[in-house]
Amino acid sequence: TYEYIDDSKRGYQGINLEKSETREFLSNSILNNLLDTEIHEARLDELAGLLNTGFASTETLLADIQALENATPQDLRDWRIGEALAEITLENNFQCRFHWNELRDARNPKGNKTGADLVGFIEIDSSVLFLFGEVKTSSETANIPPQVMTKSDGIENQLKDLYLDRNKRQILITYLKSKTIDLPEENQFKRDYDLALKSYYTLETYQLIGVLVRDVNPNEEDVSLSYNRIKKVILKPVGLKLIALYTSVKRKEWGRIIKGDIQE
Repeated sequence: TYEYIDDSKRGYQGINLEKSETREFLSNSILNNLLDTEIHEARLDELAGLLNTGFASTETLLADIQALENATPQDLRDWRIGEALAEITLENNFQCRFHWNELRDARNPKGNKTGADLVGFIEIDSSVLFLFGEVKTSSETANIPPQVMTKSDGIENQLKDLYLDRNKRQILITYLKSKTIDLPEENQFKRDYDLALKSYYTLETYQLIGVLVRDVNPNEEDVSLSYNRIKKVILKPVGLKLIALYTSVKRKEWGRIIKGDIQE
């Protein structure tokens, strides 16, 4: 929809998802993300395996199998859906990789993540970098940019904090390290981590990304004003991208599409 590029790691962009594309995302990729289909199917296989090996079926075992077969995501709050949409869009369009579904870290299915909304890797100019990002979802039209960009806990200040607070970044890097500790050297997650760590300390670079998810008409000032402010604080060689993602489906319909209540 619009785009401004300072260099390969810095700039802003507006992306508009057509109605059919948004519905496809919601009913497939986002559903799988929020359900964590990989682990969900592994649990089903595990329980089915107990039955197939002669394990005595119990009421609890059969009930859990049925619950898994009929499962739907437990957290369909708009901001959670927005984060999943942002993550999938970054994977599909910006050579970003998120090897670990952070829902696996939550003991409470509706618990909030801490540290940063997006923690992963991005490949730019043949280099792999750590990616730290924040996501906000907003339908606000009274203020441009919307307040989720500018308020005290908005994207502008969150990205500046990640840049200015070395300890916050160390916590996120340690989090990623904890997920790769037992992986073989040839594993993609392990390779990405090792390459990003090298870039972090030899090139002193990493990528910050802010994603604004909107269900209103595109407006370049949703992100341009914020970008021009924070790029004066977040300096090169650190990467800085702001992305506005516009859906042609209203927020009130997102959860219903994911659950299959709206087909067309």
